[in-house]
Amino acid sequence: MRISIDARDPGFRAYAEARDQGITFNVTLDGKRLAPVHTADDLTGEVIVPARNRSGHVILDPHHPGEILLETHRGRVRIVRRHRHWTDDSDPF
Repeated sequence: MRISIDARDPGFRAYAEARDQGITFNVTLDGKRLAPVHTADDLTGEVIVPARNRSGHVILDPHHPGEILLETHRGRVRIVRRHRHWTDDSDPF
């Protein structure tokens, strides 16, 4: 499955349809929970997330003012659908 918050990405449709039904996602990479996630693909083993500096702050893209720099990580990706009625306090995708 591929999900993405980018309307130009093929995974956007799956993400948007799920959100319309009140479904959110938890994404893990090699067993570590990621949030926020821009794009996740469990078939290719890729996630795209905001780049962060050593202090954990999001890095802005120097080539596109006002936009967040994104970075791709590869590994074992797991995407879990979270239904509206789940009471888990963790941040959804």
